[in-house]
Amino acid sequence: MPFVPIIPASYQQDRQDLQDALAALIDAFIASTSFAIIRKFWSELPNTLTGEGPFVALGDITETITHDISLRTTVYTGAIWYVDWLTDPSEYNTRVAVFADHMRDLFTANPTITGRGLLQQVGFQESELRQGVMNFGAPQVLYTYNVQEGRN
Repeated sequence: MPFVPIIPASYQQDRQDLQDALAALIDAFIASTSFAIIRKFWSELPNTLTGEGPFVALGDITETITHDISLRTTVYTGAIWYVDWLTDPSEYNTRVAVFADHMRDLFTANPTITGRGLLQQVGFQESELRQGVMNFGAPQVLYTYNVQEGRN
């Protein structure tokens, strides 16, 4: 007997929900700060770093999926990049500290997305990007989004 696939009546859109929620968190950050911490938001890291900074960009999202007899667990991991010039260390450090502190509180205050999974910041790491002769500070908010779903 040939294999006949079961076609789900509906599909989950967890990845899109996650991207929308991250964009909403960044919009909330921009609206809640009086500093010019972010001048631009990109849904992905741009190919060239121009005079748009400081800016925020969503990094890649990785999925890890596990199954047991009655449960599918999907863990999305990724980073939100904060990209800024390294011209004045005191101003840069202040902007990074404000970004890190506010994003941590925003993640803590918003632990779920559409009631389906747990969204949490799991770290903050310093890093740099280099383009040509320019160095940019590029620390990252690291997050996970865990979704569990029953199976038949």
